[in-house]
Amino acid sequence: MSLRLRINLVITLVTVVFTAAMVQVTMNDLRSSVREEIESTTRVAIQLMESVVAGVYLEPGPGQRTQALLTMLRRVGRVRANDIRFYDSDGALLYQSPPSTYRSGRSAPEWFSAMVRPEIAAARLELPGGAIVVTPDASRSIVEAWDDLQGFALLAAGFLVIVNFVVFWLLQRSLKPLATILEGLAELGRGRFHVRLPAFRPAEFAALSRGFNHMAQALEESLAQNRSLALVAEQSSDALIIRDLEGRITYCNAAAERLLGYARHELVGSPATLIAPADRHEELRAQLESMERRAPVELVETRRLTKDGRVVEVALSAAPLVDPASDRVIGEICSLRDITEHKRMQAAERELDENRRLTALIQSQLETERRAIARELHDELAQCVTAIKTIGTAISDRAGDAKPDIRDNANTIVSVASHIYDIVHGIIRRLRPSGLDHLGLAETLRDAVSGWSRRHPQVRWELALSGELDGLGEALNITVYRIVQEAMTNVVRHAEARSVHVAVIRSEGAVEICIRDNGKGLGQLGAQESGRFGIAGMRERVQAFGGSFAISGAAGQGVELRAVLPVTGAERAA
Repeated sequence: MSLRLRINLVITLVTVVFTAAMVQVTMNDLRSSVREEIESTTRVAIQLMESVVAGVYLEPGPGQRTQALLTMLRRVGRVRANDIRFYDSDGALLYQSPPSTYRSGRSAPEWFSAMVRPEIAAARLELPGGAIVVTPDASRSIVEAWDDLQGFALLAAGFLVIVNFVVFWLLQRSLKPLATILEGLAELGRGRFHVRLPAFRPAEFAALSRGFNHMAQALEESLAQNRSLALVAEQSSDALIIRDLEGRITYCNAAAERLLGYARHELVGSPATLIAPADRHEELRAQLESMERRAPVELVETRRLTKDGRVVEVALSAAPLVDPASDRVIGEICSLRDITEHKRMQAAERELDENRRLTALIQSQLETERRAIARELHDELAQCVTAIKTIGTAISDRAGDAKPDIRDNANTIVSVASHIYDIVHGIIRRLRPSGLDHLGLAETLRDAVSGWSRRHPQVRWELALSGELDGLGEALNITVYRIVQEAMTNVVRHAEARSVHVAVIRSEGAVEICIRDNGKGLGQLGAQESGRFGIAGMRERVQAFGGSFAISGAAGQGVELRAVLPVTGAERAA
């Protein structure tokens, strides 16, 4: 049953009850008025009859009096709502007043007559030789009252119809927004939270529309937020698992399925011990206790067990799941990130770092040994060669022209000794450039390039130095020198170049080495050639300092070697 029909029925019922009450009041009034009217007319009729009788009884004889009374009664006729009868002494009816002509031929229903008819006894006037009976007749008054009641009933019925029509029209007009509101609620029930209600004119419906729109907007924003959170959870690369305080898994995302190898229906509802090795079960219990104390867990490295029995290394973070309504901890939100590859990378990095340290140590030991060998060559062999040269010169001078054979042999010894001396000094320079200790890196590089230019005049050598290159430290100085030395050696031996450009640049925090030639390039077997040309040794030197090393060059386009050595890395290596 619709609201409008209910309101109409209520108003109709109220109107009917009110009308019934008014009818009851009217009936009481009608009953009282009919009674009062009948009583008054009866009193008038009795008084009139007494006057008539008193005048008639002035006649001399009984016959004359009876005749005079009949004449007077016929003349008087009917006295309003009273029926007058005249009886003789024997009880014979001598006269009866004529029926009333007022509203003749009409009558009220019996039930109405019974309700309003007054109970008034007939009045009897005893006369000598007869009697006059005055009987109240309320039928005409009842008919009149019935007509009045009918008019009132018609008026009440018309009023009821009009009131119902007006109320129905007003309700239909006033409750018209209800259909829109109900449709909006139905749309909300179907999950379409974008629906909005228009602004209604009645203040109550306008307030309802604003409340509805505010609620719909809040639901739409909440749904969008929940969808975003669901997308974040489902598309997260970290495995997300929610478990209750009993330790059972209540949610897991797709990443958890991929990490652990279980389907979602296999995980949800299962105890968390399913995905943990036996030695980690106590850890799970302690973790739940921490959640109950609202103590989060941040990036703890632990292990989890997959469906196929593999143990994976994971980084675990957990936070308590709190019910916002009761502010009570109801579970745990846990994220797992597979760090197996990270662990392998860390191990590889540690191994690489150890290799770098070992390479740096080897290079350091090599330089120490080279320094010691150079010192021994300079202090021992060079002095011996110098002594041989001096002795040979003395022999040659003593032999003179008298002994030409001895002189020539002595000169040969001096020449060979000089050659050996030059070779020893060349070896000493290659083993340990003394300029690094006395002149610095820049001057040592200039001297080295100048020496290569003198020994190989067919090649045009260019050297460009930039920045403050002195004060870099012994380890970095010798590394830069060795890289340049090895690169120039490779150019002379293999490149067949006509031009070589060497650049050493000191920038903020690093030293950059760039060597280019216009030779034949690396060729099709560039990687193998680069390993054969000593490039592997240069790469190891650079990596020992945590730097970068690159070499490129197509066939016929020359070779470019570029190395970057961080100064901080050089300090650590030193």
